[in-house]
Amino acid sequence: MEIADLEIKRAAQLSLTEIGLGSLGHGFKIPLTGHVLSLNQLAFLLNAINRDVLPKSSTFEISSLAAVMKSFSPAGQKIGPMLSIAMQGFLFWLSTTLLGIGLLGQLLGAVMLSLWAFIQPLITLLMIYGLSSVDLFEFHRNKVSDDYRFLAVTLAYAFFGFIILKVLLAGVMAIYSYSTKKEISMLRESRISVSLAGGKSASPLKAALRDLLKPVFLFSFILMLVFVWQLNGSFVEKIWLALRPLATAFLIFYFLRSPWVAEKLLNLSKRSQRFSRIFEKSKKVLDLVAQRATGSTEVSARRELE
Repeated sequence: MEIADLEIKRAAQLSLTEIGLGSLGHGFKIPLTGHVLSLNQLAFLLNAINRDVLPKSSTFEISSLAAVMKSFSPAGQKIGPMLSIAMQGFLFWLSTTLLGIGLLGQLLGAVMLSLWAFIQPLITLLMIYGLSSVDLFEFHRNKVSDDYRFLAVTLAYAFFGFIILKVLLAGVMAIYSYSTKKEISMLRESRISVSLAGGKSASPLKAALRDLLKPVFLFSFILMLVFVWQLNGSFVEKIWLALRPLATAFLIFYFLRSPWVAEKLLNLSKRSQRFSRIFEKSKKVLDLVAQRATGSTEVSARRELE
């Protein structure tokens, strides 16, 4: 099998798990779904270079194809996961490019890929709260240190413990794959039912409003309100400071789900010669995904790519 054909096949398999489990996790609010998917992507990339003996460039190629296919997910965010898949593939490829395709490069790639699922939400929060995020963190850190030190320390240990556990697991996967050249299989795409045509997600407006009610954002927003309330200034100024991050968050959540924004980004990306090649390959990936998911080689969603 040629390299291009094998890349398409692996991208189709990765897309099935990303779309299937991603939609399932979104629908049933399953925690840590993103972290499981990132490790699953790592398994695919390790299999590609160790078992399939593909060039290191294939890791970014497979990730890019899977990111394009994520736009057909029937539920959940699209742009956010697309960026996550592409970025994780880029970090793994960059690590193997800098340190080589040997064990050291794969270990660094595994660590960088596994950490991105923690970094991307932090970037989103920085975009919402801006430079005041630092002051917000310092204010609550001092408060917690004085009144709830034990609880703060416990939560911090639990959070960093989870990060270390995930990084160690990623490292073990890299060592095992490099040493044995055997397949690492976390999620079988054959066990996941995917419908590209069925299941409409909520409108971007309703979905963005629901995102504002998610516990993670509500908790951070309440912390922001407490911080703003203790600042010197008039009541109007405090209301403005509180509503500004709320409006920013809504716009970010809306754009992450907007099909219009996704379409514009896709059209802009087509101007790149490299992406145009990936775009053409994605049509073949779409055929394979549809064939595996529905048993049909006719894909109505393909028209959206053309």
